[in-house]
Formats: sequence, C-alpha cells, structure tokens
Amino acid sequence: MNSYLIKLLALCFCLLNINSYAQNTDHQTNIKNWEIHHIAFPSTFIQANVAKAVGVERRNNNGLINISILDKDKKPKQPLKLKLEGYAKNLVGQRKELNFKEVDEGNAVYYLAEVRHANEETFRFYVTLTDPKTGRVEEIKFMQKMWVD
Repeated sequence: MNSYLIKLLALCFCLLNINSYAQNTDHQTNIKNWEIHHIAFPSTFIQANVAKAVGVERRNNNGLINISILDKDKKPKQPLKLKLEGYAKNLVGQRKELNFKEVDEGNAVYYLAEVRHANEETFRFYVTLTDPKTGRVEEIKFMQKMWVD
C-alpha cells in the first residue's frame, strides 16, 4: 500500500510539472480580434541560408524574437501588417532596444528582432503593436530565458 501511494504521488507530481510547462510555453496573446504569436529562441535554430535571406546573424549568443499577428475576424485568419516597436529588459534592469524586421511571405507575415544575451539570461519583452491604417495600439509582454547554444 505504501508503494502504491508513493507511485500515485509521483504520477501527480509529474502531471503537475507537465501542466506547468504547458502553461509556461503558451506563446499566444489574444487582444480583441488580434491573435498574436510570440516566441524568443536562439538564432542558431534557423538554417544559415534562411538567416542570410532574412538578414539576421546566427551566433550562439544571439536570440531572435519572432512575432506574427492574425486577424481572427477573417475566415480563414489573415496575417496583419503592423508597426512593431519594443525593448527587452533583463532581470537587473538592463534595457535592449528591439529593431523589428518585417518578413512577408505572401500568406504569412512575421516580424523578427535580434537580442544579444548571456547564458541563462532572462528577459522581459515589451512590444507595442500599431495598426498604421486605423491607429489602433496594443501592447504585449512576455518573459523568456535564453541560453547560449
């Protein structure tokens, strides 16, 4: 009976950890009709030819922030072209400006920005999204720990 209880507690602990991980990896923010997908990852995750094509530098201490915005009111959802501005702050308050580059692939539009980082450096990202057609402005915030690859 004791062995059964220990196994049950271990299973519950694993399920809680999986659930916690799933919640922490939610890289989507919904604001009204905007579905905003955002993620930060090492620039070495993309192939050299892709990095060159989109104008980003592949380095083991260079992270990429990737943001795409979809209009949920359109069926099927349509990519939006917006103006993005933002910055990243590490946990000691050092601020790094983000310069977003628009990548338009016709059926997909996304925005990339680079950020240099130390190993296991955590950033809070603050991004302002502006619709140049309507003047609508929204802000998203998210955190991400970066590793040197």
